[in-house]
Amino acid sequence: MDKSNFMQLCMVTIFLLIFLSGCSSEPEKIAQNEGINENIVVPEAESVIEKHKDLIPETDDKPTEQVAETLSFSWEKDSDARVVDGSVPLVHKLNDGKVRLYYCKDDIILSAISKDGLTFTKEQGIRISQGTGFESHVCDPTIVDLPGGKMRMYYKGANTMKPGPGSIHKIYSAISSDGLTFQKEGLRIDSETNGDNGWASVPDAIVLSDGRVRIYYVTAAEMQHGIGSAISSDGLNFVKEPGMRVENLVDPALVRIGDRYLLFAASIEERFARVPKGIYYLESSDGLDFSEPVAVFQGDNVYDPSVLKVDDNTVRVFYGKVVPPQKPAVESYTGKIVE
Repeated sequence: MDKSNFMQLCMVTIFLLIFLSGCSSEPEKIAQNEGINENIVVPEAESVIEKHKDLIPETDDKPTEQVAETLSFSWEKDSDARVVDGSVPLVHKLNDGKVRLYYCKDDIILSAISKDGLTFTKEQGIRISQGTGFESHVCDPTIVDLPGGKMRMYYKGANTMKPGPGSIHKIYSAISSDGLTFQKEGLRIDSETNGDNGWASVPDAIVLSDGRVRIYYVTAAEMQHGIGSAISSDGLNFVKEPGMRVENLVDPALVRIGDRYLLFAASIEERFARVPKGIYYLESSDGLDFSEPVAVFQGDNVYDPSVLKVDDNTVRVFYGKVVPPQKPAVESYTGKIVE
């Protein structure tokens, strides 16, 4: 036999030995599907890692901690009430540091003023009065500051406050230079033509970084029960944004914390909501898609939150509550961010 033939014979012999050696080892786990004749070999993960652990390079890196999707707060209920004999609050921080609380009573909008955001004194006069038609009942104010020192209020107008067929809610606006005397401007969101099935209610407005105004509001679009939104470049003409911002919860209130949007909302009807009655908050990076709700607190007869940013780490959530014997009031919780 010449040298080349001898080398070929050696290579074939080595290959056969390796092949036979591999076939002689049994599989570590066999999973067999019932009714199927094929046997599927599934190695045990732990045994594979143990067998080849000497091949895994050592590293000093520690597992990376995942950042929580939502901010965590430590909540404490504030003592007493902010306002008694009034409800459905909207808090607005003024340029001089004072806080004005707008609230509803007897189908009109009133106000109270505070130096510390806790003790309020009711102010004389009516901020928004009743009108006719779909402004027979007015409530649920929200305010944005305008260039030049003026402010615009958006509010709900309704033909009746009784729920059910025939009850229609729409969103209107009024403008003011001092936050006390408002001039009505007219209809902003028509729920009968805007795809909201006659129900555009409880607005909360926020000015975006590009100057546009977004209104979050309770909608019955597509026969759902939740919070939708509309957007405007001039604060007067709004276009409904597709989709639902938050399903099942109602009464939105927005605040920015850093680069995040926090939306506070109420669970008032357990037939619709997936969570017990109470006040919740949800987080978003774009103001459109929000996380799952996290409870501020749970309880009956609470509704319509409004949120005040006290500082970069503290917020105060005002809300309406029915207190015995069926008397409306405004109460609050203060939350501090937990690091």
